[in-house]
Amino acid sequence: MQSIPYSGGGKEELRAAILKPYLLRLRDQRGEKTARALLSTVGLSPMVLDDETEWISVPAARRALRALSTALGDDAVRNRGEWMTHPETLGTYVNLLRVSSQPIDAYRYLTAHAAETTRVGTYTLNEVGAGKAEVIYSPRPEAESPQNDRLLCIARQAELAAVPRLWGLPDALISSTSCLADGDASCTYHLRWDAPSAATRLPVTAVAGAVVCGGSVAFSGSWLATTIGAVVGGGLGGVIGGLMDRVRRERVSRTFEKNRIAALERGLELRGMTHAPTGGGLMGSVLGGKYRILRKIGSGGIGAVYAAEHIALGSQVAIKVLRGAAALDAAEIARLRREAQVQVSIEHANVIRTIDLDQMPDGSIYVVMELLRGKSLAELLRKNNRVSPEAAVPWFIQVCRGLYAAHRLGVVHRDLKPGNIFICDDGSVKVLDFGMSKLSSAEALTEEGYTLGTPEYMSPEQCIGAPVEPRSDLYAFGVLMYEALTGDIPIQARTRRELLELHQRAIPVPMRERYPELEIPEELDSAVMRCLKKRAAERPANARELEDLLKRVPIEASTQSSLPPARKESRTRP
Repeated sequence: MQSIPYSGGGKEELRAAILKPYLLRLRDQRGEKTARALLSTVGLSPMVLDDETEWISVPAARRALRALSTALGDDAVRNRGEWMTHPETLGTYVNLLRVSSQPIDAYRYLTAHAAETTRVGTYTLNEVGAGKAEVIYSPRPEAESPQNDRLLCIARQAELAAVPRLWGLPDALISSTSCLADGDASCTYHLRWDAPSAATRLPVTAVAGAVVCGGSVAFSGSWLATTIGAVVGGGLGGVIGGLMDRVRRERVSRTFEKNRIAALERGLELRGMTHAPTGGGLMGSVLGGKYRILRKIGSGGIGAVYAAEHIALGSQVAIKVLRGAAALDAAEIARLRREAQVQVSIEHANVIRTIDLDQMPDGSIYVVMELLRGKSLAELLRKNNRVSPEAAVPWFIQVCRGLYAAHRLGVVHRDLKPGNIFICDDGSVKVLDFGMSKLSSAEALTEEGYTLGTPEYMSPEQCIGAPVEPRSDLYAFGVLMYEALTGDIPIQARTRRELLELHQRAIPVPMRERYPELEIPEELDSAVMRCLKKRAAERPANARELEDLLKRVPIEASTQSSLPPARKESRTRP
């Protein structure tokens, strides 16, 4: 085929996003040169491959879709597949992903803001029920280019069908009752998708449990026993089904969050803002006219921590900043502000001190904290596997004091784990990272029912998204103490889902019974196991009561700072 001269973009009628998933598929299968050559052949600039937000004409889109169908197969245009959520496809969905929490929100946004993707047509949305909707596409009367090409209709269907993939869900099932390609005045699409909020497993598991348990005792010939068995089995089945549904919703939310961040990153890239001022370029720079960045001392998924020096005072501090797309994301900025406000409000020697909060020129914020010297408990456990009671108990007592100060202000940490306990060189202990904390008198940053935390340390109530309270932190602290003293967490599982379920019902084996060779004091074992009670009411009433229990543990004062030799093997849960 001879190349058609570039049309100069022609009329700006459709976003190049209508082609992007198929171009990425062609690039992955045939190479980038083939994808760019195809664009040149149909009269489009090869740069369309680099920017899905470019506008192209309807005739150019038709030619490109025909060429892509020939290159990839007749049915390739019908299915966007994994390329729907490819980071290079998400540039046109930044605003959609900001305001959506479930697929119906995405369909509402797509139809209400059709002008963001097409200037030759409009969409109408009719919501039919949970996981069902009707979408009608109508050409604008003033549109000059004909839109009765069947591949154009198929491409629109493919986009609508692939929307649930943003949540990690299967494609929506789609059928058409009218189509421009058949001479109709509009295209009518009927959509049905898997609604992640629906409790799909609970009724099934409840019935299955009732049948299994009731059937098992039916042979006894007692109708009373059969009824009781069916009721108990149905209840247990319902609980299991509810947990499975909740874990599934959490997985869906995490997939969506990953795609949301990827879209934000792609949006920055398309605007030439990939290298945000929160990267390695901060080294040597001065923030707020006061703090000179010296070196990076740590980083996470959305932020980085730097050592810095106060120019006027000469004191050293730690500065936590957001980076990448998170630096421009309102939710992450709100979370960092919350962390700073919480830590400022606590003002306790065993909670890291926050000194300042300010904005960078790009509008993102940074938090200035005291610079700590030492190691986190997680680092110590990686090196030594466990800590002796003589060393651990004084540390645990200080953690209790920090938690009690936070809990008195209505602050629940919600993510207590070894990585958030810092052992300073002078022996003092600091509780870190209140970014996920919840103030009892403030609005939560996340929706009720959505679980936050690290699964290994989450309390039973936190695992199912129920309201948390100070004693939820004590459960996590119990898991932490158990791990620090034995080298193993008390509840182990192969999968996250199984772990969340076991936190509801599995009774941990006491440390003295599981590891008799460690000679853990009975008083210490009793205090830790009390924190691990399933019912919050059976745990210590507050961190002060737990501190009193730990003070009764008999330890040798002369060996309080000693660490045991590393254990070569970690014993698993029997």
